[in-house]
Order: sequence, then C-alpha cells, then structure tokens
Amino acid sequence: MGLISDFVAGRMPPALYEEYLTPGFFTPWTEALLAQSPPNGQVLDVASGTGAVSRAIARHGSDLTVAAIDVAPPMIQFAETATGSAGLSDRISFTLASADALPFENQSFDSAFCQQGLQFFPDKVAALKEMKRVLRPGGQAAVSVWTSAANGNPAFAALEDIIADRIGPDQVPFGPFAYGDQGAIEQNAEAAGLTIISLDQQPRMPRLPAARTVLLFDLLFLGRPAADGALQPIFDPSDESKDPLIAELITAFEAATSEFTQPDGTMLCPSTANVLIAQA
Repeated sequence: MGLISDFVAGRMPPALYEEYLTPGFFTPWTEALLAQSPPNGQVLDVASGTGAVSRAIARHGSDLTVAAIDVAPPMIQFAETATGSAGLSDRISFTLASADALPFENQSFDSAFCQQGLQFFPDKVAALKEMKRVLRPGGQAAVSVWTSAANGNPAFAALEDIIADRIGPDQVPFGPFAYGDQGAIEQNAEAAGLTIISLDQQPRMPRLPAARTVLLFDLLFLGRPAADGALQPIFDPSDESKDPLIAELITAFEAATSEFTQPDGTMLCPSTANVLIAQA
C-alpha cells in the first residue's frame, strides 16, 4: 500500500473531514459564527457537509430546528448517521439539494448559515438569492468564506506554493481559497437583494492536524480534466510509484510550516475568513 492508501485506510472523505478538520479547525469558526449571528427558530444550513454546523446550531438552543442541505450523497449519509449518534435527529433533517434550488417554500426560515460553502457554488448570486427567498423578512444569513491563502492563511499559502512548484501552477489556488475577494462577495450579496449588516475579515488561531496529515488529505483532491471532461485524480491512492514525490512534498511542507508546529505535532496557525452577516 502507498502513503495515501495507508493514510485513507478505507475511509470516505466525510469521515476524514470529521476526524481531522472539524475538531480543531472548523469548530472554532462555527462557534464564532453562531456567536456573531445567533440562530433562532427554524434554521437553514446550506452546504452542511458532515453536519457539524447543524449539530452545533441544534445544541445552541433546545427550541431550534435545522433543515440542512448538501449536494454530496456521502456527506448527507455521514451527517445523518453522526446526527443520530448525537441524539439530534428529531431536530435536524438533511436533504440532498443544490444551494441554487432550495426545496423549501418562501419565507420558511428565521435564520440561515453557510460555513465555507459559497466559494464552491457555480452560481453564487443564485445561491444567495435562494437564501434570501426562504428567509422571513428580517431574517439573517451568516456566511463565511476563506480569504485567499496568501492573505491570512499561511499554512495553506505554503502548501499552494509547494504544489504549484512541484505539481503545476494549474493546481492553485485551492478551491476553498479561490473566492477570497471581499468586493466580489459584497457585490454578489447586493445583487441577490440582501441587506449587508457587516462584512469583514476575521482572523482566528485554530488548530490544524500535523503537516503530514494536511498534505496527504489535500492530495486526495488534486486533479486535472480527462479527455471526457471528468476530473482525473493526480494521485491514485493505490499507486505506490508516486510515494517518493509524496515524501518529498511532506518534507517540504513540514519545513515550511515548522514555526506553527506544536510539541504534539499539530499546527497552531493563523486562519482568516471573510464573514458576511446579511438580512433578507
């Protein structure tokens, strides 16, 4: 088995996300977002992923109910199982749906959240319009989007540089950091008819896994279009022939992030996002 196969160990991406990124990296951002825009009543979670934000919302108050949507069946399946294990299935429902075609009636929700999902939507204005449509008048939407890696996310900036140098510049920016222009977010929110309450860059100091883990995880999502247009992964987990290159990438990334590495191997590293609070 190769380095990536050993790392994955048969797990699906949702399980990897939940184990490595949710506890130290995403949870502090979730808590901050809920503190800035407290959820109330009936709540929508757009691009719910593993359901971590939905479960945090439900725990925020016993009177809250959450409707969560995501386009990825594996994420929905994982989220439903994790939510059942947490004893919250009676207050959270998950639906396979696209953000630009929400399967809900007009003015169905009191508040809406989208943590690190907007950058992946093909039509961002349409998705924001849909959030506005399903919010009751005066309802708030809270949306967070990473700034560019080079603008406040130094561990990922270092990783982008390494990947661009050794794999190819076509691999950067990474998708999560490709929509960091605050002006574009503002324009899209206004085009969707939302009233912006605040839009600012916010720094945090969350905890990332060890550099080796971050790199192996990110390699799973690198790819180039094949002849039929489908994304062809650059690193086949079962292909051991690329292990020397992967080992070189690990060494380079560990060296580039040594200033953030803690005694336990994890990284305590600055992270920055644009946070939009808007009203329907």
